[in-house]
Amino acid sequence: MDSSSLTRFGHPMVAALDAVGDALDAATAADVWSLSDDDLAATIVACEQLAARQAAVSLRLVREADARDLGRRLGATSTTAWIRHRLRLRPGEAKTRVDLANRLRIGDPVDGPVDFAANVASTAGGRSMPATAAALAEGAVSVDHASVIARTMVELPGGLSTEQEHIAETHLAGWARQHDPVTVGRLGRHLIHALDTDTLEDREQRAYQRRELRLSEAGDGSTRLSGRLDAESAAMLRAALDPLAGPCPGPDGERDPRTAGQRTADALVELARRANDHGTLPARHGVRPHLAVIITLDSLLTRAGERDGGDALGGGRTPTAPGELGWGGPISAEAVRRIGCDAAISRVIAGPASVPLDVGREQRTVTAGQWAALVARDRGCAFPGCTRPAEWCIAHHIIHWADGGPTDLDNLVLLCGHHHRVVHHHGWQVIMAVDGHPAFIAPPWVDPDHTPRRNTRPRYEQHNPAP
Repeated sequence: MDSSSLTRFGHPMVAALDAVGDALDAATAADVWSLSDDDLAATIVACEQLAARQAAVSLRLVREADARDLGRRLGATSTTAWIRHRLRLRPGEAKTRVDLANRLRIGDPVDGPVDFAANVASTAGGRSMPATAAALAEGAVSVDHASVIARTMVELPGGLSTEQEHIAETHLAGWARQHDPVTVGRLGRHLIHALDTDTLEDREQRAYQRRELRLSEAGDGSTRLSGRLDAESAAMLRAALDPLAGPCPGPDGERDPRTAGQRTADALVELARRANDHGTLPARHGVRPHLAVIITLDSLLTRAGERDGGDALGGGRTPTAPGELGWGGPISAEAVRRIGCDAAISRVIAGPASVPLDVGREQRTVTAGQWAALVARDRGCAFPGCTRPAEWCIAHHIIHWADGGPTDLDNLVLLCGHHHRVVHHHGWQVIMAVDGHPAFIAPPWVDPDHTPRRNTRPRYEQHNPAP
């Protein structure tokens, strides 16, 4: 339903946003060359203030959607997952918006006495930000300011009263009205240090509770690692990495060209390789943890001078599809050949549409060979919009085994745990399309037209994929 259809119902929020849209149309059409220097400077400031106020309205709507659990009701795993796909956001940005929306509580009354206990207890993360919410709604601070304040509030030491937390947040919001986010973050760290009266044991426990590790694709072929560890865990990791991270002189004694950071990165990868090779990690789907790469036979046999893409504009060379890592993303055929020098290679016969044809046999659970074929076909969770890798999936029978469904590839599809429940309990149907790949039919309350949907995950071996 678009905004014009909503406007007919006369909701004030929709009418106000329509008016803002009309005003922005007028601003876009207006000339700027005739503005005086003073007016131009004032207009730039006014635009920034309006952007902050618009963000406050957007966060208020996100908070309402989260309170209704709208994302899950529409089939997503969470509000964060829903707005990520609906608004085409980075995963971290989507999470930040939902967290901020629940912390800021924009729209709640802030005048008069504040029930600190009720306010804190009802806010995600335990610490609300009423002063920051008011400043953002006024356009006096930016979303970046609010994010810095939120991180600082999370890191405040334990044992503070709700009134002390309120005073701290008020100070942070006041600093945000005067300084840039970097300065506010620095002042926030000083505030944390001044308030920290925990014992060493308390600090250790708090540090342990904050442990995290994230791997996020940067979009340029690299993956960014970020996180934090408590002192004991960090010492254990350093002890394991240190012997592997030392400089390695060349055969003639030349200096190791790697930086210290590169040596540490190589040590972490080597640690993972040794753990996988030793076979001590738990197996999944009958297969030990390993580096999985999918590539066509033609690409594997293509020589280096003819590889990886050819001339897409018709220069005469035949394009060659790259390989694909099990966790997603393309990899050059030359890199696949390098990996294959010391690896077991599983042969999976596939038809023209890359559908495996001759693996597996009928039984209730899939074999290791059938699992490899499913990974080669689906790449990961096949549900539309899902990006979870195959390692997080199960093999779902489209027609249940108890209802006579065979354990054949045409009756199997990879689904993550969440979308497995969605398919079983929320009216979604799975069909196998004519090209041998799964498609999904939404329930009538999601799509009354029953239009088949597919996962849009890139398939690098297909240069002209079917729509």
